[in-house]
Amino acid sequence: MSQELDWNESYYFNLHDQGNGLTVFMRIGNKPNRDEKSVFLFAIEQDRICGLRNAVKCDDDRKACSGLRFEQDGDVWHISFQGPLFDVAKEPAPIMSSMDLAWKPVNPVMDYHDCVDAKGAELSSKTVSEHFEQFGTVSGRIVIGDRSYAVTATGERDMSEGVRDWGSPKMWMWLNSVYGTDVGFNATKLCTEMGDVDAGYVGNKDSNDPVVKIDIEVGYESGIPSSYTMRMHGKSGEEYAVEARILRKAFLPMQGSKDMLLVEAISETKMDGRTGYGIAEFLIPAPKQ
Repeated sequence: MSQELDWNESYYFNLHDQGNGLTVFMRIGNKPNRDEKSVFLFAIEQDRICGLRNAVKCDDDRKACSGLRFEQDGDVWHISFQGPLFDVAKEPAPIMSSMDLAWKPVNPVMDYHDCVDAKGAELSSKTVSEHFEQFGTVSGRIVIGDRSYAVTATGERDMSEGVRDWGSPKMWMWLNSVYGTDVGFNATKLCTEMGDVDAGYVGNKDSNDPVVKIDIEVGYESGIPSSYTMRMHGKSGEEYAVEARILRKAFLPMQGSKDMLLVEAISETKMDGRTGYGIAEFLIPAPKQ
């Protein structure tokens, strides 16, 4: 482990249940050199967004924080939560909630070192140096107040280690989508002062095609992403064209960087004639007040 103050270990999961119109994303991050463990958990329902953010001192239980817990059993991750969430559009009032989910991987774990060269690794060293991605299926139950959801979903997870300095990138896009339960992609574009870094994969149960270049055009409404058109270039030589529109979104002001805004959006995407769903995450300059 590095002795740099912003060295970070992070566990992230998301899921989208199209039948219930429910999207959930969550993260537990550890910065032991700052003695800080942080968590966020947000659920985007059809008519509201409920969430939780908190930070506590580090302890030995690196995959649990403020009622949220990630436990790995072989290839399967068990996700549980017990505690309050808060409607972000209203005065703070606890909505007692719970989760009991099984997150099962589909494709092999993707190591982003397979996507970038030495220059790309150096450019991304202040955001995170070790980064692993995977998509999967999710089942179980989520309760938010008096609403109970039997979950049948797909989602993306990542695990990262390295220096996490939120102020270092100028912008990033982290996009994923799953088609049925057998094909998924992740596309990551990190924009730094010294240049861009592209990474990701297109995967299935047998293999991943590492993404080495991303051409993308983003549509905006009032300064906030509303759509994107993308072409991913795989290491295999294959190209993957994606058209996406943003359905709903949540905003997370960045801790430690008041000038940046994290947009977590539900995207509907089309690739090879199939329709998929996933998270489209954009770190953008915060709109001026």
